Amino acid sequence: MHTRFVRHVSLPLYHWWHGSDLLKNIRKFQESQWFAQERLQAMQWERLSRLLNHAYRHVPYYQDTFREIGAEPGDFRSLKDFAKFPTVTKRILQERLADLTASNITRAELVKGVTSGSSGQPTHYIQEKSSNRIRTAAGKRLTGIAGYDLGQKLFYLWRDSPFIIEGDQVRLATEVQKRPSSVLGKFKQAIHSRFGVENQTLRVDPTLMTESEMANMYEQLRLFKPDVVISYVSTLYMFAQYLDSNRLVGEIAPRSVIVSSETLYPYQRELLERVFRCSVYNRYGLSETGIVAIECPVRQGLHLNQEILHMESVPDLAGSSQLVVTDLINHGMPLLRYETGDSGRVIEERCACGRGLSRIVDLSGRIIDLLPTRMGGYVNGQLFATFHWIEGVKQYQVIQEKLDAFKIRIVQTPAFVETNLTPMIEIIRKRFGGDTSIAVEYVESIPFTRGGKYKLVVSEVKTQEVQ
Repeated sequence: MHTRFVRHVSLPLYHWWHGSDLLKNIRKFQESQWFAQERLQAMQWERLSRLLNHAYRHVPYYQDTFREIGAEPGDFRSLKDFAKFPTVTKRILQERLADLTASNITRAELVKGVTSGSSGQPTHYIQEKSSNRIRTAAGKRLTGIAGYDLGQKLFYLWRDSPFIIEGDQVRLATEVQKRPSSVLGKFKQAIHSRFGVENQTLRVDPTLMTESEMANMYEQLRLFKPDVVISYVSTLYMFAQYLDSNRLVGEIAPRSVIVSSETLYPYQRELLERVFRCSVYNRYGLSETGIVAIECPVRQGLHLNQEILHMESVPDLAGSSQLVVTDLINHGMPLLRYETGDSGRVIEERCACGRGLSRIVDLSGRIIDLLPTRMGGYVNGQLFATFHWIEGVKQYQVIQEKLDAFKIRIVQTPAFVETNLTPMIEIIRKRFGGDTSIAVEYVESIPFTRGGKYKLVVSEVKTQEVQ
């Protein structure tokens, strides 16, 4: 009842009063997701053509790029032509942020963000406020594929966003006053709280996942009764382990679970679906571009936010394909062929669910999870996901310190005995060399990254060592 009231009564009235086009844009994206691929690509090219001309005229970095390759925007006449345009890396973004920012857009129309830093170093980026308004609508459409709807109760096991994005309002979180002091401010907040809130939300910071914190979180969720749970993979998996070991399976029963920001392994999906008794959907996103793709119930890949993003899969050094993205709506800091650092393939055929949106398949996580060997080539970090079944190992992390040196961090349970690690050690030496050094470190817990994530596999080997 509350969901229907919010979706059909309070939110439409609120957005009509404020002149917001959020709900209209959501409906447009809900309609276009069923378009044929040819029509979607035509929409992409129309936006990309405008973006290329804008970058050529107003963005110093791309002015240099066009000059270096001896080209003009008119030389690119299709998405196939655009595949020849040079890529942008995270290092370029870190070192030339000012040159990547458009000169014709006022600072008041821009917001600055920062990535989580899970790849090693946080990266700053710029977004245009008007693009975020479109991005919000596209993201809500995409998340709706996995069971989300306006008016639902959402539980976020997630670090706070640097932005507050509510409808058409996009502000830095640090600029938002929690309690307005003026009478008018209080009145506006009361109106928004009553009619403008799209979802009731409970948010918990995942960086402290102790037994007592998880017990407290369980009590909060039992009372809150969320419709949808949105979380990092590893932290929700840890919470599911807690519920399972304490015989609380099914006590928290949302309609769907959406996980993101880390590789979702089959054993993790299996436990999450058993504990929460609902479908688990994998979502892929980037701080720089927002929500990128999400699974539908068919689970034959992740549907891309294709109307606002152009995604390519480009062969990388490891023999797999790196995802390269172009944000089609951010004119404040155009990202043209941005190397994501993630691997996967893009397919265009229509999904069995009927949607025409392109899909990402074989999404296997960060390229840092590809571990180089002395013999040449790489080993995919998913190899180590099979170690979850080792008795007595509650949590673990594999760190490649050198080409021939590994450290394994282990959080034990009472059932652990050291010989249980034999299969893990044998596999490492088989793949990386019989004389590979392997140190085992027993710890109380494994730290999260600054972004609140937990990396199962880490390679600290530098590129020059591989070469």
